[in-house]
Amino acid sequence: MSRLDEIKQICRSLAERGWAELFQRQGLDLLARDLESELNRVLKINRGQPGFSDFCLEARRGIEPGDPARSLLYHALASPDVHPAGADRKIGNGCYATIDELDAIENYIYSKKPFDSSKLSEQYVIGVFAYEYRPAASGAHGYHADLVFSRTGIARVGTREAAWHGPWRSFRPDPSRRSGISVCPARYAAFIGRPSTADDDPVRVIGRRDEQDDLSRTFYYPIHKLFSGTDCISGSRVELTFKEFHRNEKLRKLHVVGGLEAAQGLDVNEPPFVRHSLKGGDLVKLVTTGASVLVMPRPTPTLVRLAVQKNPFSGKVEPARFNVPPKGRSNRYSTSLQMPTNGDARPVPEYVNIRHRVRKHGRRYVIDDLKRLGSAFQKTIDKGGYEAAHFIDQTCDGCITVSVPGLSPVGETIPAYSLVTAPHFFPLMDQLQISNWVRRSLINYQEHFRQGSPWPLCEGRRAVNIELPRADYPGVNAFARDDQTITAVVSLQPRSRIVSAPDRSKKFASHLTDAASNEFEPGWDISLAGDAEGNYLAAYGLGSPFPEDAKLCAALNSFWPAAAPDASRTFAIQFAPTAMPLLDAELGYHPGHPLVKTRKVKQSRGWDGEQGPFLEKIKRSWFVNAADLDRSDYVSNALANAIDIRRTSGVTSEEMIRRMDALRRCIEVLPPSNDWVSHTGLWLVTAHAVGDWATHDLRGASSLSGRGYNYVFVDYDNVPKRTSDLSRLRFRVKKLYECQISNDVVVFRRDGGKWNTKTVAPFDARHDDTKLARRSPE
Repeated sequence: MSRLDEIKQICRSLAERGWAELFQRQGLDLLARDLESELNRVLKINRGQPGFSDFCLEARRGIEPGDPARSLLYHALASPDVHPAGADRKIGNGCYATIDELDAIENYIYSKKPFDSSKLSEQYVIGVFAYEYRPAASGAHGYHADLVFSRTGIARVGTREAAWHGPWRSFRPDPSRRSGISVCPARYAAFIGRPSTADDDPVRVIGRRDEQDDLSRTFYYPIHKLFSGTDCISGSRVELTFKEFHRNEKLRKLHVVGGLEAAQGLDVNEPPFVRHSLKGGDLVKLVTTGASVLVMPRPTPTLVRLAVQKNPFSGKVEPARFNVPPKGRSNRYSTSLQMPTNGDARPVPEYVNIRHRVRKHGRRYVIDDLKRLGSAFQKTIDKGGYEAAHFIDQTCDGCITVSVPGLSPVGETIPAYSLVTAPHFFPLMDQLQISNWVRRSLINYQEHFRQGSPWPLCEGRRAVNIELPRADYPGVNAFARDDQTITAVVSLQPRSRIVSAPDRSKKFASHLTDAASNEFEPGWDISLAGDAEGNYLAAYGLGSPFPEDAKLCAALNSFWPAAAPDASRTFAIQFAPTAMPLLDAELGYHPGHPLVKTRKVKQSRGWDGEQGPFLEKIKRSWFVNAADLDRSDYVSNALANAIDIRRTSGVTSEEMIRRMDALRRCIEVLPPSNDWVSHTGLWLVTAHAVGDWATHDLRGASSLSGRGYNYVFVDYDNVPKRTSDLSRLRFRVKKLYECQISNDVVVFRRDGGKWNTKTVAPFDARHDDTKLARRSPE
């Protein structure tokens, strides 16, 4: 089938799926007899039609040879802002173009302007890039919708097969009518590219570029997509072969580098201690979609699972396990084993689960979940000396290579860096959007975030794992130490510059690095490794398994905003107060919660398998009942499939910014008068969203109107007492504050007394809190 015949078939199918009317409004007939001429005809573009306001102003045709961003057919099908019908009828997922159809249209667009083989020279490279088509508001230059590219892609693990979501034009982890967490692949293709120079800078880069010497850095940018056939490069037949290599070696690093003692007979140089594409290769698979490929994580029944190995001494398959060292000066964090660092670098996973004891019972092994121990729990953890089970997960890092025989004038072939990391708990939130809010609203971001930072991986300027071999030539390193722009997201310069998007806004799941967190302590998506010559990014510094440090990142007031949920208020972490308020329903309702006891809500588990705090009155005193961080075990929760991303997956950046703004307003008006969100002694215990204060039964003042939030804070005794439930603690309340927040009013009271009203500036995500920024916490 010719490319044109393939496009005809796709257009006929699209017409049957409801797209014919949409394109007719733009003057394009999907069923034209001479489709090639129809797609090449100059059109009168109606940019007032929903989804077309950011279509490039220089665009005039259904297909613009060599430029998807100026091709009406591609824009309509690839932009998540364009839909085949209005709100008058339900639009099914099957109405949208598939990823294979989008790939075919891309190939057709580039085939109409084949690359001139006479121009091939060593100034060009063949590179593998992850890429997406973005609306202007989430692109690199902001003038019109365009393709964006990165030499790094982010795939995400899960328990179910991948689910393409047409309205988003991407994969989603939480498809409707399906339980579990769907894996989310990253998409890559091969391109002819060039390096940018200081004299010739044809690229735009997403994110903040100051203080990074970007003007002196080299960014590779794509020029022409490669696909098989004779119409890709003039005078040449192109054939592509992609290969992948991925490796998870967290357990091996713990023993070979970290010095942990493995159980007798276990070989730490074999699976499951090290698993890669050539040994125990169950991590990812490459799925071909036309001329592009998907790095597809292999779903597993649970996010983590027990690591096992056949022991040659016993001849039996046994749990992989290690001897837990006794508690020392710095080898514990809460009840996790904390491994030492090498300066800023983490040569081994920072945190290791030690709450699952392995013991021999006759001829079999028994795994004890230590959190169920009574008073002996803490003593057992501190004393060590027992064997703890290792667990494995599907996270890893690697590279994607492509070989294109016959293009000898071209210089080097550069691989893409591939990260396979934790599920996306906030697929509709944007790391960079939160970063922009922090930068414009606070002089010092730590006035809101006590721990970590919201900076995205796309702003990082580090080399990536220099220990990884190439997938096509295993004896050669995939990445160089001086190549430090691999995680950047770039696009070409805009083709029109008249209209630009007012602000960044993203409402779709992404597999690029502006949707991932940068490195630090140790990170969420990536960590920092290093040697005597310098530091570089690598995945093996993350927790073993990944839910182990996910718990601690979340507990420390969302260590990675927009990536890690905030569980600070779940565990009463006073030194790192809540920064990103999750609502009670997102944290889970305990059976003792007042709303559960009055049958207004059902008991539930939160996003992490835990249950949030709640107020309870015992005799004449108020207490807060909360989960115990030390006994909480996200590994146990993952094994029970109690991790539920649907609790948080619908939260957008705009919604979270509103919650954070409401939190800051409350802290500003409540006593004491000199604290910040990041340095307050108040504990946010209850958080509910209010759709309309005018219809709320318990409105504290008539001046409250529109949407808002109901927050309840306590000043409390931070020395807890145990409850009859081993997993819960009880804290005595000293003072109780209720806050009701609307767009420009905060109404509050203490201990059920008189309501006080405070008028505040209207909510604006762009506002500058200079007053707050000038104050210093005591």
